[in-house]
Amino acid sequence: MKPFPPAGSTWTGGSPPAPFQYLEEKSMRSPSRRRFLANTTALAAAGSFSPLVFAQEKPLTIGMAGPPTTLDPHLQSNAPNNAVAMHIYDALVTNDAKSQSKPGLASSWRLIDDTTWEFTLNPKAVFSDGTPFTGEDAIASIKRVGVLTSVAPFTTYTRSIADMSVPEPGKLIIKTHQPDPLLLNSLSRIRIISKQYAQAPSADFNSGKAAIGTGPYLLKEYVPESRVVLVRNPRYWGPAPQFENVVLRIVTDPGARLAALLGGDCDLIETVPSEGIARVQQSGNKHIIRGVSSRMVYMAMDEGRDVTPYATDKSGKPLPRNPFKDERVRLAFAKAINRDLIVSRVMSGNAVLADQYVQPGTFGASTRIKPVAYDPKGAKALLAQAGYPDGFKLTIHSSNNRYINDAAIAQAVAQFLTRIGIESTVDVMPWSVYAPHLSKGEYSFMLGSWGTNTGETSNPLLATAVSFDAKAGTGASNYGRYSNPELDKLVLEAKSTMDDKKREAMLAQACDMVFDHNVLLPLHNEVLVLAARKGINYETRVDQYTLAMGVTKA
Repeated sequence: MKPFPPAGSTWTGGSPPAPFQYLEEKSMRSPSRRRFLANTTALAAAGSFSPLVFAQEKPLTIGMAGPPTTLDPHLQSNAPNNAVAMHIYDALVTNDAKSQSKPGLASSWRLIDDTTWEFTLNPKAVFSDGTPFTGEDAIASIKRVGVLTSVAPFTTYTRSIADMSVPEPGKLIIKTHQPDPLLLNSLSRIRIISKQYAQAPSADFNSGKAAIGTGPYLLKEYVPESRVVLVRNPRYWGPAPQFENVVLRIVTDPGARLAALLGGDCDLIETVPSEGIARVQQSGNKHIIRGVSSRMVYMAMDEGRDVTPYATDKSGKPLPRNPFKDERVRLAFAKAINRDLIVSRVMSGNAVLADQYVQPGTFGASTRIKPVAYDPKGAKALLAQAGYPDGFKLTIHSSNNRYINDAAIAQAVAQFLTRIGIESTVDVMPWSVYAPHLSKGEYSFMLGSWGTNTGETSNPLLATAVSFDAKAGTGASNYGRYSNPELDKLVLEAKSTMDDKKREAMLAQACDMVFDHNVLLPLHNEVLVLAARKGINYETRVDQYTLAMGVTKA
């Protein structure tokens, strides 16, 4: 590889140094920041890319609410990361807008026996560098998930896999430790990279050096906290997306995001602030796009430590015991929160009340669970019974740019708790700062969220309620470190039960255990509210991902 030119110089022509090229970033935030231009060699060879300018078509610019924390598709599982990765990489199985499993890099599959799956691989798929996709690439990608150190690992989706093999070209065999009815959905979460980059560090994916996928777009540029620039992959095996050039512009401030749309700087924006909906509708050349999501927003509590760090007495001294280990305190908090008011005022009606992970009628939903009614008087009585007649002090932690109105929700919860004697303050921060501490279980009372994109409740149960076990890949989002061996056994048994009727009953029973005992305090399901310029349409997804491939011209 050729050495970098001296700082301050700019590459202006000729063959770019493989495998990526950069320009010096001239920005107020970081004058010395380099922006990386990925896959230039492959694009130039395809005759479709000039490294300094876009093609003639004006790029589709999408205003994204949440910033990706990495472009390594296997490092950290969260919605912003996964959504960006879907542009560049494919999975063996694809989830459609309704989270139904569809063929991806596997064109078909069959169950040989309860623990053996045979996949027929897509013969048209090639990597963006021209290398054919093979079963060995899939195996290397799945194995890579298990060796990366991550605060939000993908191992929950690979933990059931016992063995993988390629019996012949175009075939892949996956054996599981036990029957796994959700294997297809789990495989939809694992992006397939070229096996030659299986040992590559995450920095090589962020720079573009290792960002070699089979997806509809190629990575052209990544500036953390600012933008991801993509260009259509000329070697993509599927239908070509309508837009050749795409800019995923990171605009975490809702007001700034709305202004970018109204000012013409963005063609489509995520998470329209409620106060901006009327402005969009009155603009004459913009329109609102809505869709109900599978994302439940909730409050989580530290239920693992004997003493929790952010709950103190009124003088500021640590409490001698963790109040959230007392079920009466958890129920008191549930009674103290006016969820109807959060939906109507904070969310401006763009949410639906939640009392468990999923809405009624979803596979594995309980029919027994009833919403906890708003009852501040009853909440005070429960606190007194638990030994806190005068309440205590509490710091509530939350992101301020990840979920719809996340900071405002945390502030509202603090006000409700203060009314029952819990003197609450709120500490909000960007998702990129919040997420690592949240995943490590460092907080006492915190805002969380989970999108149930599998179509059944085993996925959120395994992630948020089953005991945290980094090696087993369970409880990765169990922020309060709740642990109940009985629940663990029930969920793990359900996960390997192929009989749908039996599995659904077991999952419903597990949901009863979580929500009857207020392990989590559900608030609402988000309603997606996007906005676009006239002439642009978008099919919303229950997983809330905003994908350039789903944007169409009217």
